[in-house]
Amino acid sequence: MQHHPRTRETGEAPAALLRAAIERRRAVVEADQTQAYRVFSGAADGIDGVFIDVYGPGAVLILYEGRPPRSFDANRDAPALLDVLRPLGVQAIYLKPFARDRSRLGGELPAVVTQAQPLAGEPLPEELLIREGRCTLEVRLYDGLSTGLFLDQRNNRLWAGEYVARLATKRDEGDPPAVLNTFAYTCAFSVATAIGGAVTTSVDVSGRYLEWGKRNLVHNGIDPQPHRFAKMDTFEFFSYARRKSLTYDLILLDPPSFGSGSKKKGIRPWSAESDYHRLVKEAAALLRPGGVIFASTNTGALCRPGQLEREIGKALGRSSQWIALPPVPTDFARESDRFVARAFRV
Repeated sequence: MQHHPRTRETGEAPAALLRAAIERRRAVVEADQTQAYRVFSGAADGIDGVFIDVYGPGAVLILYEGRPPRSFDANRDAPALLDVLRPLGVQAIYLKPFARDRSRLGGELPAVVTQAQPLAGEPLPEELLIREGRCTLEVRLYDGLSTGLFLDQRNNRLWAGEYVARLATKRDEGDPPAVLNTFAYTCAFSVATAIGGAVTTSVDVSGRYLEWGKRNLVHNGIDPQPHRFAKMDTFEFFSYARRKSLTYDLILLDPPSFGSGSKKKGIRPWSAESDYHRLVKEAAALLRPGGVIFASTNTGALCRPGQLEREIGKALGRSSQWIALPPVPTDFARESDRFVARAFRV
């Protein structure tokens, strides 16, 4: 009889735990609203430090160093996990290990995160196009530690697109809503709002990711020309926007927890925990009358109940008009304490 390895947490084989996790997410899997979603959420689904995301024909197995039990072996267990995922259309599993202290990597990535050969299954193309609602988005499963898309923001991207679409219907044809997407990464929020009828400005320090963002617009049949892509630090862009009297109907804030800054460019190091209020304050100065700020974070200290609201209040010096956002996606419901988002009018 074949021996199946078992996890320390539950005594169940990883494949059985994954099968049960997928059943809990059956509504997402069968809804046909997205091809990218989370099917396994670490300890909440039975194995600490192990997460699995599906991107159309590919899946990504995320491992956090020091957290999975010794009984879990990615190389050994991947083929059985792929068998469970095949009915979802998954043909390959790629591995992304995350070190507890990335600084000791010296800027070098683990070789496995850039290899076309998956942990299990057959190699997939370098570029995949997945559908999310009305958006077609490019993802890359072996292009480094990230894939080009933050899945936990899916419902918020849908909200942003619908918000500007409603705004656009109230405007004259020559005055589309203006959206500022800071820390834009591959510009998925820009795509959702451009489809809704907005003219977008995407700001990021990475020219490579902004080029990815331009491709994302093209994937959706949108001409990038009317849209702006600014390779700048967000605070640097805020200063530029003030000088040019630029204002926006919707400003999107989804910063990283930390940023190293640049002495050469005069860019201060960034810490979400200590600097988020400054980010909100400077963003609010660029809002048009009736404009809205979307503020999001996955920084642990800011995810405590009420803490992000307190930071927003500190920034504005007065109360805000809160706007209802959609619930956390069902596939992330077991991780709802790991990120928080608020939308408000000043």
